[in-house]
Amino acid sequence: MSDDVPRLIHESRSHSSSQPNRDRDFSSSCPFCAIGSTYSPLPPLSSPETMAKALDPEQLDPPSFVLYSSEHVIAFLDIMPLTRGHVLVAPRKHRVKVGDLSPGEGAEIGRVLPLLARSVIKAVLPDIPHESADYNVVQNNGPGAAQVVPHVHFHIVPRPPLNYTYPQVRSGPAASSSSAKKYQPNRQPSGRQAAAILFGRGMREDLDYDDAALLVEDMRAAIREEWEKSLGTSREERGRAANAETVEGTSGSGGPSSAGGSEKGDGNGRRLAWKV
Repeated sequence: MSDDVPRLIHESRSHSSSQPNRDRDFSSSCPFCAIGSTYSPLPPLSSPETMAKALDPEQLDPPSFVLYSSEHVIAFLDIMPLTRGHVLVAPRKHRVKVGDLSPGEGAEIGRVLPLLARSVIKAVLPDIPHESADYNVVQNNGPGAAQVVPHVHFHIVPRPPLNYTYPQVRSGPAASSSSAKKYQPNRQPSGRQAAAILFGRGMREDLDYDDAALLVEDMRAAIREEWEKSLGTSREERGRAANAETVEGTSGSGGPSSAGGSEKGDGNGRRLAWKV
């Protein structure tokens, strides 16, 4: 990959909420700030073609698969997922702990988190209705609470049934109730297994980029569907989506740091993985 592609910086586990950049909007060493500053806000009702161009994963190294990008919030696939479809939802600006969120940031996260959870499940487990699906929504504050990247983020972790087989045919994220399969519900975990699931811990694997490219498209489609169903399509929202179709060069946000600067890493092309 060429050297002009910014790289996500590996975050050290040792950090403190009292660090000097805690109250700033951007941290040059934060991988989530790199994602937030690279991908501009985009209306969720934008066309798939516009989404694919503006949210091209290859704008960062390693690639970032963004499914939602708004003024205050950005959501993307975890690069080392606990399960398929593990998503992180974060404020665009650098906020270390949930108590650091502004009223506007907190309000938008509160508004879109349920919608994103439904959309993730619809895309990952299309033959299981939401009311029958299991998933975690986890948020940690500080190293003592298992926060590794010091930038607020919520985990959405799908928990498929035991021996679940992911559908092979991509027929769209929405599955009708008549086509939904019947699975035995997950057993209530106990002991260490319960603690691991409760706190979003477990075995992680590197993200499969080929699968992620398809999955993030399904997630965007599910978000659009949920948005239209839950929040409606006002004339203003349709106008913003239409305007997005005509805007070119939307890969950079013009924020404190765009595709360059310290996000380039050490220039050796290594995949700098990070874990949250």
